[in-house]
Amino acid sequence: MKRRHFVSSIGALGAVGLAGCLGDDDDGDGNGNGDEFPTDSVTWMIPWAEGGGTDTYARQIIPGMEEPLGQSIDVDNREGAGSMVGTEWLTTQDPDGYTFGTVNSVGAHFTWAAEGLEDSFHIEEDFEPISYAGTFGYTLIVNRDIGEEYGIEDFGALRDAYADGDISGFGYQGAGSDSHLATLLLRDDYGLEYDTSAAYDGGGPTSEAVQSGEVAAGFATNTSAIGAEESGEAYTVVNLMDIEVDATEMGEDLDMITNYGDSMAWLVEFTQVQLAPSGTPEEERQVISEAVEAGVNNEDAQEWAEDTGNILEYGDMAAAEEAWMGIVEEQEQQVEDAVGGFDAFRELAEEES
Repeated sequence: MKRRHFVSSIGALGAVGLAGCLGDDDDGDGNGNGDEFPTDSVTWMIPWAEGGGTDTYARQIIPGMEEPLGQSIDVDNREGAGSMVGTEWLTTQDPDGYTFGTVNSVGAHFTWAAEGLEDSFHIEEDFEPISYAGTFGYTLIVNRDIGEEYGIEDFGALRDAYADGDISGFGYQGAGSDSHLATLLLRDDYGLEYDTSAAYDGGGPTSEAVQSGEVAAGFATNTSAIGAEESGEAYTVVNLMDIEVDATEMGEDLDMITNYGDSMAWLVEFTQVQLAPSGTPEEERQVISEAVEAGVNNEDAQEWAEDTGNILEYGDMAAAEEAWMGIVEEQEQQVEDAVGGFDAFRELAEEES
């Protein structure tokens, strides 16, 4: 598949310099209140609940965006259907630049295809790219008491503990989701012989199930894995992405799934892409994109990323287009190669649920 080429951050000094060229207006007051876009507040749609990873990223970026943009930014959380409720809503908004959203590639592409939403909207054709602001993806976490009892420090030990019947239960984030397919691939291609699996309604409930010991192990994003570790009740044992993460307890020694087979990045590694409704002019999108750049490079946002291990980095409009467009066709072939196509996956998912 196309690999995402990340654009280097401009740095804090660059962000300060950028602030002088966004939101300029005809009356020269620098507040974006003249005839130049924007002349009113802007809405940032997040298709997940408040407090989730995508929402948290946006709220860290916004403070550094509002001053150079010259307007306030209102977050509109429209969660549901694995991000599809908010994503479809975004396609219905006026293409004037005042409403944009963050939708996560490649997860949204997978959910759209797996749910058969082709007749409702098109995940690529109904949007215009603006920027991207970060990357995250899946890891596996283990209940601390269970993991320490059986010496589970990497994927191989986790696999052995299931095979030996020492541990029970595996949790993933939603029936029919990308993590559901990843669960099936871990079983069939990587030898993870869990006895039972359970679908939970998102990352929070999955993490809670692992922390409580309801299941021995399960999915977490690299962002939520750190929170699970901070609870003292779980820890991370393997990174399913190609991108290395070193903010977990095991740091640079965190095991990689690529030590056991092919890369899973095409399914489990997500880019937070900012999109506008189809038809939104490039000029307005560029203004938002430059504001995102300033927000990402804001000193406080970068400090948050460093402290939490979140991957916060700016990609311009061209990089966002590369991260968003062409994924449908690529993913169709990847799912075909993996399990025989989306119809076959849906049948497997029904059997597993």
